Amino acid sequence: MSEDGAQLAQLRRILGTPDTAWLLSRLRARLEQRGILAGTVTKQAATTAERVAASRFFGKPVRSGSSATVSLEALDALLRRGAWPEGLESAVIALTGPVVGPEVRRAEREAWLEAAATLRQVTAVHPDLAEWTDQAGRTGALKRAVRTTAEARRLAAQLVTLASALPTEGEVLGVLAARLFGDAHALDSKTTLGALAVGLAAAIGGSPSPSSAHDRREAWLSCGVVVDELSSTVIALGLPGGATSPTARALAALSESGQPAVLTYRQLAVDDIGTCPQVVWVCENPAVVASAAVRFGAAAPALVCVNGQPGAAVVRLLTRLLEGGSSLRYHGDFDAGGISIARTLARRVPWLPWRFDEEHYRAACASGETFSAFTGTVGETPWDPGLTAAMDELRFRVEEESVLRELLGDLAAG
Repeated sequence: MSEDGAQLAQLRRILGTPDTAWLLSRLRARLEQRGILAGTVTKQAATTAERVAASRFFGKPVRSGSSATVSLEALDALLRRGAWPEGLESAVIALTGPVVGPEVRRAEREAWLEAAATLRQVTAVHPDLAEWTDQAGRTGALKRAVRTTAEARRLAAQLVTLASALPTEGEVLGVLAARLFGDAHALDSKTTLGALAVGLAAAIGGSPSPSSAHDRREAWLSCGVVVDELSSTVIALGLPGGATSPTARALAALSESGQPAVLTYRQLAVDDIGTCPQVVWVCENPAVVASAAVRFGAAAPALVCVNGQPGAAVVRLLTRLLEGGSSLRYHGDFDAGGISIARTLARRVPWLPWRFDEEHYRAACASGETFSAFTGTVGETPWDPGLTAAMDELRFRVEEESVLRELLGDLAAG
């Protein structure tokens, strides 16, 4: 055995025995909390063996009573004279491992607080994300994602940069990542940044917290980011189209046959869509489009379906229609989710309510139909402030399928 090994073995016989375990534990805790070893350490209700061990350090007889007390200055001096010349603090570290002192822990706490403060800067861009940033702090999402405070500050700053760039209009995820961070793969789901960024995107776009590949794609789409140009689609019926592009010709052919069209973001980004009708009706659910196709066929008016939270293709199409002179009339489900979708859409494109106000909600609830209750918070309805109060009062879910006859009647009247 080497000299160092023999010295450590001797130290263990003195301070590393089962009867001195309580003392060693107290010494380490005191180093962590105070950074120094001074004064005395006492254990009440000590065993006889523990009291014997405490007295043996100094060759004194066992004291009467049930407690064991050790003077740390005396123990330090004892070790320095023989078993461990570097003293008591060094002995504790040798037996239990490195100790992080209070100053280091305080500095680390402050560094983590600084990273959290950086992350809260997201609310300067999106004030409604205060809950998301608070939750990220409470759940320790930032701390779990990285190993050091420096990495945490860097990651928080990147999330603030991303928040400042969202929502966008139809930017491909890799292009966005390259533009903001100089790496086309920085926002991939397998990266540390990408794993947190998609949650931020969901919060900005009003999407549920993502738990699957589909959810992640929808989260990015909800704030205008296209994971790829073909996965984002929009359903439309009755768009006249034209002869100016392949997509416009396809729309014309489908409209003439009374068939709905499913358009990809790529088509809308590259091709002209042809004639833009004066009025375009916009609904939340595909069932409205399917019913309109059956009833009107080739005479169907222009109708676009957002199909949940509006993705990049939806926003792109509606923006193109607005630029072409169309006005939009929107209807959705009367429940917490439907109102959230409507708010998200209103942040992206201007629209007028289509039977989507307090008057029509109360009329539907009073129609004698049986409706289930909805859960969740309604939130603001800027297009008709009275709608929030009415829905909070009645709490009935009125889905588009329940008022389909009325919606089709409006489409028939033009």
